[in-house]
Amino acid sequence: MLPNSGAADARELGVLDAALDCVISIDDRGRVTYFNASAERTFGYGPGEAVGRDLADLILPPSAREPHRRGLARYLATGDARILDRRIELTAMRADGSQFPAELTVTRVDLPGRHGFTGFVRDITDRVRAERELRAAQRRVIEAADAARARVTRDIHDGAQQQFVNALINLQLAQQKWSSDSGRARELLDIAAEEATAGVETLRELAAGIHPTILSDRGLAAALDALVARMPIPVSLDVAGVELLPTLAASVYFFCSEALTNVVKHAAASTAWVTLAANDSQLSVEVRDDGIGGAQPGQGGTGLVGLNDRIAALGGSLELTSPRAGEGTTLTARIPLSP
Repeated sequence: MLPNSGAADARELGVLDAALDCVISIDDRGRVTYFNASAERTFGYGPGEAVGRDLADLILPPSAREPHRRGLARYLATGDARILDRRIELTAMRADGSQFPAELTVTRVDLPGRHGFTGFVRDITDRVRAERELRAAQRRVIEAADAARARVTRDIHDGAQQQFVNALINLQLAQQKWSSDSGRARELLDIAAEEATAGVETLRELAAGIHPTILSDRGLAAALDALVARMPIPVSLDVAGVELLPTLAASVYFFCSEALTNVVKHAAASTAWVTLAANDSQLSVEVRDDGIGGAQPGQGGTGLVGLNDRIAALGGSLELTSPRAGEGTTLTARIPLSP
């Protein structure tokens, strides 16, 4: 039933006017016969301004107007329906000329002796923005993973691999000199042992960077204790007996590690604090420093962007407080906990 056709009663009009989506009806000439309150707010037209006007001129950008008119004419002439009863996305235009992404569903309304159509339009700006940000975050995660693999490969090639190669060469030389110069052979064996020991230590350091053994063996609190002990500035740690599942504990550990690295690199701080607190539904992780402040996402590299991506991947949110008056910076991550 078409609103404002004389058949729609006051109750139906009240329901349509209260709808959050835009409801727009047109006749078989493409003229607007109904424009609800949400449509007026979304498109920027006052009461009564839209009714009677050509829909294409009213809410579509110039490039989409003629295709709309041709599609309406084709349907009326042949019954060839390409958008009826489907959800489609298109670009819509407000009264001030600004454009925005919208979702549209059109249904046919039968009237005595003629056709009519009602469209339901939703502004999907927020959804499109969220999807765009999600895709960008996914790209950053992939790029970060690729960079991490390249870094590990380079560190193994330039570090442990070279040390083990040197150990092997010295072992071969010692084998060659064992009969002719046993003293030199023993020296070469000692050098090979030193190189092999250094290679093992290098591999241990690489493994700790990927996933610290202490985190698996002794848990998050012990791993964070070891982390703050390595920092070049004093760090106060308050874990408050928080116990987490291993996968979440690893994410929290690396969040704290990256955040403290940023403090050391950029904050010019003398002290930092790490605080964890949890209730039945949420984990809060706060990393605070007494540095210069003024931090902004994306400033000075991608550290804060990477931290935000890490927390977003857990379904959480990251809040940054960093005044420029030398009051330091506070990063607060809030992560939902499963029951």
